[in-house]
Amino acid sequence: MTNQQNTIHRRTALGSILAGISTGLAGCTSSGDGSDDRSADSAGDVIQSVDVDGLELVIELERDEIDQLNVIAPSGDLFSQQTIESGVSQVSIDVGTDYSPGEYEIIGLADEESVEAVRVSLEPDLKLTELRLGRDHPEEMYDGASDSQIDAEAILSVTNQGTGPTAVTALRFEGDVPFPTHESYDENDESGIYDPENDFGADADSITIPAGETVLVYSNSRPFSPAGTRSKCNSVGRNGQFTVHLFAIHDAADITLEYLIHYLSSDSEDCVIEIEETA
Repeated sequence: MTNQQNTIHRRTALGSILAGISTGLAGCTSSGDGSDDRSADSAGDVIQSVDVDGLELVIELERDEIDQLNVIAPSGDLFSQQTIESGVSQVSIDVGTDYSPGEYEIIGLADEESVEAVRVSLEPDLKLTELRLGRDHPEEMYDGASDSQIDAEAILSVTNQGTGPTAVTALRFEGDVPFPTHESYDENDESGIYDPENDFGADADSITIPAGETVLVYSNSRPFSPAGTRSKCNSVGRNGQFTVHLFAIHDAADITLEYLIHYLSSDSEDCVIEIEETA
């Protein structure tokens, strides 16, 4: 996994900041008094660095300076709380993909007194960067793909340019592809995404896209099946268009790419597909 170090801000909290906080959430919040902004290159003395690694926050600590870490969500609620054993210098905290994007505060405590706090931004930024046809790039298809799957499926490059992990949950094709996604996919909550962990060809519930990484996502609905190509070649010709819709956990709207599709007929009655992204 690619480690992506987030910009963090160090704040040394005064002992008085815990006044009025209930025992169960002691140290969950801290005041802004005396704070100063620092980059990840000059992290705190106790919380030395915070990295996003896959679906986890990896936190480097000065040994034996704190005995508890509280992670506070953007809402101000306690997101995670972890006891730090003596001698521990690295802690991993599960983030997953079901979290609220925004700025998280990580507070180190000793004997229920706040020692130091840093902040980290978890903000996914997903881009659908490229679509290719399996038939044109068979070497890029998943292991075990059959000839019919190679001929019919699409390969999408999905990049997370943000600072937090996310996951894609559905893939749809509409327009002049040989087989647009049928409405039954929505009715049956089928993602239309190939599941690399399933040996029976079922749809994936979701595919994780870690921060700072590009992941190949494969269609599983045969949008470019040769069985539907002949009729399109006769009716659409060179002037077809289609839209790819990608849905993700943290995106309010779907991510789309628009393409031109050309159905090219030859003397042998074959029909060849060419696609190009619209400007």
